[in-house]
Amino acid sequence: MGVLQPAGVGDARLLSARKAVRAVGLALRVHRLYSAGHARAQQGLLEAQEALRAYLTAYGPLGWTPAGRGIAFDFQPHPYEDDIVAELSRSLTSLRVGNVQFVAGVSIAEIAALLETLRLPIPVIDRAGGVGKMLRERGVQTIALQDLGIVPSAPRPTTGTERVIETLYTAPDQLAARLAETAGGDVMGAVQLLRALDHILVSWSRAEQETAWRNLAAAIVATTPSLQVPLCRQIASALHEPWAASIAARWPQNLIAGIAGSGEDQQAIGGDTMITVLRALHRGPSTARIPPAPAVSVEERDATRVALGQTRGVAPPGYDLATLFRVLAALDIPRFEEGLKLIERDVVSAVEIRDLDTVVRVVADLGVLIRLPDARADLARAALRWTLSTAARDLVARNLAQLVDEQHPLRQALAAVPEDAVPVLLEVLADEARLHERRQLVTLLAVLARDRPALLAAHLTDPRWYVARNVVTALAEMGSSTLVPYAKTALQHGDLRVRKEAIAALGTLGTPEATATLTEVLHHPDAETRAFAAHWLNAGKAPQA
Repeated sequence: MGVLQPAGVGDARLLSARKAVRAVGLALRVHRLYSAGHARAQQGLLEAQEALRAYLTAYGPLGWTPAGRGIAFDFQPHPYEDDIVAELSRSLTSLRVGNVQFVAGVSIAEIAALLETLRLPIPVIDRAGGVGKMLRERGVQTIALQDLGIVPSAPRPTTGTERVIETLYTAPDQLAARLAETAGGDVMGAVQLLRALDHILVSWSRAEQETAWRNLAAAIVATTPSLQVPLCRQIASALHEPWAASIAARWPQNLIAGIAGSGEDQQAIGGDTMITVLRALHRGPSTARIPPAPAVSVEERDATRVALGQTRGVAPPGYDLATLFRVLAALDIPRFEEGLKLIERDVVSAVEIRDLDTVVRVVADLGVLIRLPDARADLARAALRWTLSTAARDLVARNLAQLVDEQHPLRQALAAVPEDAVPVLLEVLADEARLHERRQLVTLLAVLARDRPALLAAHLTDPRWYVARNVVTALAEMGSSTLVPYAKTALQHGDLRVRKEAIAALGTLGTPEATATLTEVLHHPDAETRAFAAHWLNAGKAPQA
């Protein structure tokens, strides 16, 4: 229990404890919607960890005790029962876990262990002796599961998907029979089952996913011929979907050769194109990087197509993203667009867990796709702009320190697509309050737009004075005589601060053309603008404040 403290201290402690309680409650509540390995659950755990650490650092241990249908948090003389945690209690009850008690000193790793355990299928939990026993075997000492007299709800029937998941865990050698049994011999039923499994496997660790997809691919090879042949056709015709690419990439070569040798199969799945794509799934990774190019020749287009048939990067959770990028180049426009939507889904997941590497790979690969010679290039550019401006903007902003390094993959990826990167970095700069980071961004903008200053100049008329001023500052840092016409545009801005920045840039440049422009400013209708220009002309420096 907490101790009595002065009012101010008590209020601050109450506020800090409430933040910790809410953060943990939300992290646990998310289990009702997502498994522990999902990006949202991981993000919730990270936020809960930060809130708990902030409280423990300032006030010491936070007590947790069972309280009826919820959990009471002892952080003041009178316990506070949090409604959000009561939701956790109800969700645990539905899993036949009576209630949960968190002892003082619970760690975020132990909370994660609880969520990881609850993710398992109920039959697996039952055979292991229950969640409590499994937690104790994992060394979790500060979480106790108790039956507080709550009558568990009637067990629901196990679904076909759950039975397949259980077989993956307990008897992978029986997976072929389980697939055939669950699908009832129906090909489309098997396809829907595999799609449902994909939604579950996306939350597993990479090692678990690799094992699961390998076992599923082997099970399809080993299933009955009456199901195997039509199912393989369906998978080959759906290679733009992640589950299909993940399975086909693990097929043995003799199966692909069998599909290639069947004229009926070739007609069903789209002819030689799909056979080529199937074989491409088995190519090894390439370490070659594709350099950016301002203009695309016929030879470069051919080189791009070859590059798109090679592996780039490592697969993020869920499926082989690099494989999907390889397949995209062989798809028609509707399927190409569907593939981009799948990539956008992975970008969202990567941003939620702050996976910068995956975002960088997506930006780099989309930067290649925008050079395709048809309408798919426009679709790829729209996806690239969405990735930079909406999905990953905050993640880029959090990694500004990485952009200083010219060799950092993020900087190289942005440099390859300056027309899309410059607007995003201008918005990040507009929101950045730290002076050092602002200077770094201005320098980066000057580097990215050095050969194409019009990318920056397009924002000189932005009604937000600080955006227009940032553009002038970046243009001035280039130190080029091309600044003068752009400075003339900035001198027409309605805000004095933008005009002063343009005058200072012209004065610093000091070329005859810049001096002539400053002389023209002496006729500007605004008195302060004229005075500022006169000081730069007379003294070569800004007037004293």
